[in-house]
Amino acid sequence: MAFLAAGEVVLRLSRGHRSVMRGPAFLLSVQVHVERAQCRELACPHRSRLHGGTVSANRRMYLRPSVVAQPLLHRWYAWPYLLAPHTGALNLRDRLLPIVQAYLMAPHMHESVLSDPSRYGGPFLNPEGAGVEQVKELLDAMLSGGSAKLQLAEDIDQLRALLKEKAAGGSMEPLYAQVPESLRGRVELVYDTAHRPSFRFFESLMYRSQAFEREAQTMTLSAAPAAQPFVYGSPVLPGPHRLDVPVPFDSPLWDEFFAARLAPVDVEALAERLDVTDLDAFTALFQADAPEPYEKAAPDTVRVRYFNHATVLIETENTAVLLDPLIGYDGDGHEHFTIADLPPFIDAVVISHFHSDHFSLETLLQLRSRVGVILVPRASGGSLADPSLKTMLQALGFERVQELGELESHSIAERVEVTALPFIGEHADLDIRTKIVPMVRALGRSFMFATDITPVEPALYDNIADVIGRLDALFIGLECVGAPLKWLYGPLLDEPLSRQHNAERRLKGSDAAMADRLAAQLGAEHVYAYAMGLEPWLKHLTGSEYEADAEPVQQAALLAELTARRGVTAELLYRQAERSWPAA
Repeated sequence: MAFLAAGEVVLRLSRGHRSVMRGPAFLLSVQVHVERAQCRELACPHRSRLHGGTVSANRRMYLRPSVVAQPLLHRWYAWPYLLAPHTGALNLRDRLLPIVQAYLMAPHMHESVLSDPSRYGGPFLNPEGAGVEQVKELLDAMLSGGSAKLQLAEDIDQLRALLKEKAAGGSMEPLYAQVPESLRGRVELVYDTAHRPSFRFFESLMYRSQAFEREAQTMTLSAAPAAQPFVYGSPVLPGPHRLDVPVPFDSPLWDEFFAARLAPVDVEALAERLDVTDLDAFTALFQADAPEPYEKAAPDTVRVRYFNHATVLIETENTAVLLDPLIGYDGDGHEHFTIADLPPFIDAVVISHFHSDHFSLETLLQLRSRVGVILVPRASGGSLADPSLKTMLQALGFERVQELGELESHSIAERVEVTALPFIGEHADLDIRTKIVPMVRALGRSFMFATDITPVEPALYDNIADVIGRLDALFIGLECVGAPLKWLYGPLLDEPLSRQHNAERRLKGSDAAMADRLAAQLGAEHVYAYAMGLEPWLKHLTGSEYEADAEPVQQAALLAELTARRGVTAELLYRQAERSWPAA
């Protein structure tokens, strides 16, 4: 869609050379076996043969910008609350297994429900052409391969019951001997100040337990994006267009694989190290063409690029800061910035909170060797509903991770820093502390990324007005409806929640009136509505896409009207955008 001009702001809508559909010959080449004619094009006098395919020996090539790499756990998309052993245990037992079991009881019902586009995003399984037998095999594999997680889920229930029965305000010391086996030495029993019993996890020890399940981790590779079901309702089953590589996510081999987006690799040698036997399928993921040189931001300029959803790249001539990376690929039929449009080195990645549309392991794994530091919110210290991003990332092979507490700053480079501001809202009133509102300062300009906040307490911003100072741009989400609490946190709850309370406590952000009041209070010179799951290439991850009559889109239009009354421009960011500010 068109974007509004805003003073000295510059807009670029098209790159021209990226995100185009490949031709039929390319699409055929990404099937599991490459045509003989294509193999002959790669051939040379010195050949190597794996799994019947013929390719040139020691051919150095680049990873195609269209290659999709999705991390899977038990063949389900590896989202954060499934990755953490303790939250993953409850989600495996109480969310994923029931979906598979319900499908096997009534596959035609699931098919019928999903034929209604409005039901996309619900707990209904789409096997993508796989038969019932394959889904039965998946169920068996989840039960057997997930046995450690399933035992952990039972043990969490037992520990909750133990504390409810026996922790009445007296000493907890006698209860440690009764802690279930999988939790022994991995939890501390505590009371809160109202003398209610609970326990906290030693999260680093949970990742050293069998429930972490490195052996159940798989990367599934596709040569080009394709439509797929909602990943939180359907597993990613094997298919002819996918190459599955069961190498754990923390392996440095993945850094070498993804580095091939920028530097050529010996494809056959890498295939051998990854234990890939189908060399033809693996080679089809690569190309001889080198990527185009990266165009840096101009001197004395702050360039801001909107990639999609909540992903924004802030650059100066020599520095790059990437926020909430969840990034698409070339070749999906849409014009937008993709993973190929990122700079070779990113000084800092900033994660605002733990939700899967802001924390994408799929994207982060591809950037692991290209990032100076990952900045994440400081965790609460072991509560079940609020896992630590730092601990998780370190368990997944990320070495340079730093937590930021509220009002703490991290200097990226001269005149470039990130400050963590308090975050209220969007978490259904649960005690979730792993969340921040990042504020990025660069060359005298300042940008606040309010993502999914609900600014219900204006006094908060009065209290930190001196920290925020002059604000060039406020980025704020307008997902003002949101899913009910149980949609995300249901498996983690100790007790059932009434229908009324579930409906009232929603994962929602601001509406137009709230956003306008906040922008006026902060004196923001520009306002951008974003982070509403509108981009079609992310539909399988967000469960939504752009609809002109959708409430968040309507709220964005209303926000533009409200801010215009004050002489301030507000606009909806959709698909891609570029803005720039001169250094101040």
